[in-house]
Amino acid sequence: MNGLLKDLLKEPWLWVILIAALILWLSSCTKPDDMNERIPKTYTVQKGQHDFKPSPFPFPEQAKTYVVTFMLDSSCYYTSLGVDNLDWNKLFGVYRWDDYKKNKNSAMIAWRPYLTRRNAFEICLYENINNANRPHEDRIICILSNRFYAATLLEQNGRYTALLNLDTIGTQQNELRYRVIGKNSAWFGGTSKAPHRMFLQMTF
Repeated sequence: MNGLLKDLLKEPWLWVILIAALILWLSSCTKPDDMNERIPKTYTVQKGQHDFKPSPFPFPEQAKTYVVTFMLDSSCYYTSLGVDNLDWNKLFGVYRWDDYKKNKNSAMIAWRPYLTRRNAFEICLYENINNANRPHEDRIICILSNRFYAATLLEQNGRYTALLNLDTIGTQQNELRYRVIGKNSAWFGGTSKAPHRMFLQMTF
């Protein structure tokens, strides 16, 4: 019996199954509210990169509401990208896990520089709908750097509404419902990469 057990433990597929089972068990022991971190983390993107790090692994989870406290540092302001200054950067959000792609069907809070006011930013709800980009530019709110704000992705029956503090900035237009989701973390772009090193803080 012991020999058989030792032989089984040498099989890589068995370890994959055991690790997956452990992750599911740990997830089932964690309350949804506990999954939302309360202490802001610092996320950094280096010059010439897209990804703000650390970038959490998008484990699948049931769709739920996220309330995220965030601050865009003054280092996030830029005006050097020409037409790409108008591209939207992603702060955080969710995507449909069944799609296996983060930018096929997603709902995110997005930001870009407010070009007529230094160290100010525009915020909107940003969707990907069947691979198409759909920023909600009919409802944009301006914020300032180095100040904390609360952004909410409110989930109701598989559909999301975005709020900044208590102001609604958009309601999901995608007809698909979100049941199992992965998390989208901070990403620079758009087309261009970060023109210099940038920092932000958030509880996500």
